[in-house]
Amino acid sequence: MLKYMNNFIRFFWIVFSFFPLAFVGCQQEIEVDLPDYEPKMVVEGTIENGKPAMVILSKSISYFANIDLSYLLNNVFIRDAEVYVTSSDGETERLTFQYCDESPVYFAYRGNNIRGKENTSYTLTINYDGQTYRATTTIPQTFDLEKLWFSTISEYINADTMRTIRIQMTDNPAEENYYAFQLKVSCPSFKDRLWVCTVPIAFDDKTINGITFNYELERYGYSTLFSYMLSEEERQAQRRITFRPGDTVYVKHSQMDYNSYRFMVTGGSEAIMGTNPFTNPAPVISNIEGDNALGAWCGFASKIDTLIWPDTIGYLNGTYIPR
Repeated sequence: MLKYMNNFIRFFWIVFSFFPLAFVGCQQEIEVDLPDYEPKMVVEGTIENGKPAMVILSKSISYFANIDLSYLLNNVFIRDAEVYVTSSDGETERLTFQYCDESPVYFAYRGNNIRGKENTSYTLTINYDGQTYRATTTIPQTFDLEKLWFSTISEYINADTMRTIRIQMTDNPAEENYYAFQLKVSCPSFKDRLWVCTVPIAFDDKTINGITFNYELERYGYSTLFSYMLSEEERQAQRRITFRPGDTVYVKHSQMDYNSYRFMVTGGSEAIMGTNPFTNPAPVISNIEGDNALGAWCGFASKIDTLIWPDTIGYLNGTYIPR
């Protein structure tokens, strides 16, 4: 019996030793002809109360494109479009392509005369390469925070060296509201150039309608576009989500219309979860009308409050609040 078992085992290993050779022998090169990629117009436009419109125009690119700075400047960013903004008050202005420190890429189409106003609608019109693209957004009303403070994370973490930020506010029960919060940090080792989103990027008032609630702001979504220009100390300060002694934190709280909210929620979800290989890509809902268009034209009604640690609690609704 042992003799037969040994022979069977020997036969088993001989047979399976040929399997890799069999698979190698069956390998065949497959050539896949990818269809030509058709670029889409990408619109990143905003208008905020008290500020002029800012619009960045670009073309979407193929996943397999070889990207460098020269390619971006010559093939992606659009610098020769006609861009107009018209308000519901009847004003119209053509935006000019110019240097803009508030733009992630340092340039944008920018207005000078029309400034965003509450309870006012704005229509964006873009003429480019024989096509016309349009979108309309409304700036609603601003709102005030009731409380804003540095909050201890937990009893196990030293509150003298690390804290989060919490806000308290009351939702207006007579309106459908769509909120967003953004942060800027200024400290001895780093200063945010751009506003940094919080999680969630935007939210509605369906579960908080008419109630007073408090909410923790989690810093997330800083731009890494020019992070190579930062020192290692600055990069570490940029990536952190909590706040430290010496920080001055600017808190922007905004309301927007429904179409802007839909774009921010779907676009934010894709930005946060898009790198997860176990999720399916989510559609990003655009409000741009026109063939092969992506992006959004968003209006924001915003106010900015300030927290300073450790000298003061800060400035809330323009009023100094001592520690």
